[in-house]
Amino acid sequence: MVRYIVTMLGITFWVLLALTSPPLFSADAQIRLPLAGHTKLAAGDARVEVDGPYRFVTIVGRTGYQPLSLKTKLRLDTQLHGKPRGTILLWICPLETLSVVSRMETFSRADPEAQEYPLASDTWPSRDISRSTFAWHWRSAWHPQMIAKFVSGWPKRDYQLDSNVIVEHLPLREKTWYHLALTWNVPEHRLRLYVNGILAGTTDYPGRTDEPKPELYLGNTAMALSGVEIHDAELSAEEVDRNYAAAHMAEDLKVRSELLDLFTVRAKPKLNWSPGRDWKLAYQTTFTHAIDVDGWTQQGCLNEPYRMNEKRITPDGLLLETPDQIGVETRMYLWSPQNFEGDLAVQLEFRPERATGLALLVTQASGMAREDFILDHPPRTTGSMVTIIGDGVRNYHWEFFRKTPDVRSDLQTQILVKNPWTRPLGMSCLPEFAIGRFHALLFLQEGARIRCVIDDQVALDVRDDASINMGPVFNTGRVGIRLMYQTRMTFRNLKVWSRNSGVRILQ
Repeated sequence: MVRYIVTMLGITFWVLLALTSPPLFSADAQIRLPLAGHTKLAAGDARVEVDGPYRFVTIVGRTGYQPLSLKTKLRLDTQLHGKPRGTILLWICPLETLSVVSRMETFSRADPEAQEYPLASDTWPSRDISRSTFAWHWRSAWHPQMIAKFVSGWPKRDYQLDSNVIVEHLPLREKTWYHLALTWNVPEHRLRLYVNGILAGTTDYPGRTDEPKPELYLGNTAMALSGVEIHDAELSAEEVDRNYAAAHMAEDLKVRSELLDLFTVRAKPKLNWSPGRDWKLAYQTTFTHAIDVDGWTQQGCLNEPYRMNEKRITPDGLLLETPDQIGVETRMYLWSPQNFEGDLAVQLEFRPERATGLALLVTQASGMAREDFILDHPPRTTGSMVTIIGDGVRNYHWEFFRKTPDVRSDLQTQILVKNPWTRPLGMSCLPEFAIGRFHALLFLQEGARIRCVIDDQVALDVRDDASINMGPVFNTGRVGIRLMYQTRMTFRNLKVWSRNSGVRILQ
């Protein structure tokens, strides 16, 4: 049983632990703010102040500060977050398990920032990330994300490149301490986020930056906050890991395993699947003859100024290349000629021709009432993501090749999402794919179980759930290939198998 002790303090606030503790403001431009609740605020010290109700809580041996009101401010005067290079380290502990939350009009209208959990911000109120220049938030939107930005307004990670870095998928477990680290090097366009010493988010592109305000507001009402450090130097991965290890915190092995699965390449189960007698081959094409694309519907990149750079049949397969410009309309879909029904297996070979871009497979794509969205709906023309996440099309989408500026670039991250609820079903990492070599892809859905396999490695093995207010387990729809900008890829040997047990079709 986790021992949970809550200690209420008086109206004064402390910033120093004891005479033997490191100073709060040291001569080498560092700040150490223990936030462990043992001493008072030094009289007349205006560099740290608190306004509003708060408490200190001790959870599994570590004490932290928790504001008790959205109006409570813990303000720190500093300019270190505006330096060209720097690091912020802190410990957080959520008081309840935090994961993704489907955005609903009812609560978002009443509280537009309901999905924002600020860690540090240069603007008050700190929950409104759009009003700040520097901000570091955990968010329950899209995926359970963590994002840090160095630019005014809402951070853009796509067609307008701003200086920000993201951890794409980070659920936080109740009463568990997490060591978080943000490092930056603006001249070299390098931003990093670490969780428990593990590299979890990277940015290496030149993005726009703005001058932040010389103050920080720390913490949020859902988490305890402890051990804040700010350095005027970019700590290395080894230094971040040593800082984490120096706390000698007992490590939750389940949480450690979850983080390693999310952010590192680990050994994956093998699956060499072949269809049984109950599977029916519903469609196949080699994509090596002109007739092999008959009936396929292209959406996006059909008109100037954003036409495909290439779309042609070659002896090796169908070569697709999207425009180089980073924009909403420099993306495209290619939809299958028919619907498929029941359990689904999609086999496909793909060959990346360059180390940039993003490719995803869409499956079980149908209208919200199970109708054929190609036949029943007006034609869609945009290549934007909106078709599969916000335009009345149910589907699963698997991002299997991800090399755009807005995602982690040092590994091949894999993401599976259920739409239009944008429910993340899973994320993991694979080693880098060889450029110029074919790789084998398999999407295998058997009832609620979905496996995503590349080169016989099971990248994702997840289960959907029809009882959590995010639609049924899908079992009908079209298959689609979607490419984002700067993608050049060849596809061949597509096979679609279906299994519709218990349903007899009467013609």
